[in-house]
Amino acid sequence: MPSGRACKLGQIPDARVGVAIARMAEVYGPQGWWPVQGERNAFVNPHGQREQEGYHPKQFEFPRTRRGRWEICCGALLTQNTAWTNVRQALAGLRNQRIVTPEQLLSADIQTLRTIIRPAGYFNQKSGYLRALAEWFLRCDPALRRAARSRALLEASRPTLLQVRGVGPETADSILLYAYALPTFVVDAYTRRVFARLALVETSWSYERIRSLFERALERPSVAATVEYWQEAHALIVEHAKHHHGRRAEPKNDFLLDRANRT
Repeated sequence: MPSGRACKLGQIPDARVGVAIARMAEVYGPQGWWPVQGERNAFVNPHGQREQEGYHPKQFEFPRTRRGRWEICCGALLTQNTAWTNVRQALAGLRNQRIVTPEQLLSADIQTLRTIIRPAGYFNQKSGYLRALAEWFLRCDPALRRAARSRALLEASRPTLLQVRGVGPETADSILLYAYALPTFVVDAYTRRVFARLALVETSWSYERIRSLFERALERPSVAATVEYWQEAHALIVEHAKHHHGRRAEPKNDFLLDRANRT
């Protein structure tokens, strides 16, 4: 779609972003991101089809434990440049080897760690990144866990996390939104692809510009409501993109494109 069709910030995209998310919710239903396998026994229905993969639809109180927060941190880093199915294998390997805490990861043999996370790709780099993230977690998790959720806490915490080796904006926002319930929107490649085709963003726009657009468009009255909505919105975008904007998908069948062309 020609980039010139995209609307300028401050015009109608804000409302159309919300309409698109609402339509996705109608089609796909509750998503229950981020997966937390280590807390599955606490789910309302731990043996449901999605729950068996760690998802928890309509249950926004997860993660409840330190182990769950660390699992999300690991998953957010490992999913860089790979599919979630590969990350799931790597996380399962870590569980099988009883490397489920940052302390256990830091004490693990580096070659063993590389072998375990090999399914997620770039295992030499990611093993080092995980170690750096584990050190951040040990320093920052206690205070983050205890603090009241707020935008101020996000703004204070995000720069520190972005200084961790291997952590970029998407990884940092995934960790802060899902592990710590802080109000920041995750902008991934799917978000750019879907909403560029809807002519609501430009693919050349910076991460922060797109993040700002989505946060303004999807903000809710309270921090808690905003976090829940943004978690679900990001998950819905991923699900929608897999159906209509993945490698084997046919974008012309996207029901959102049809609606956009009629507005």
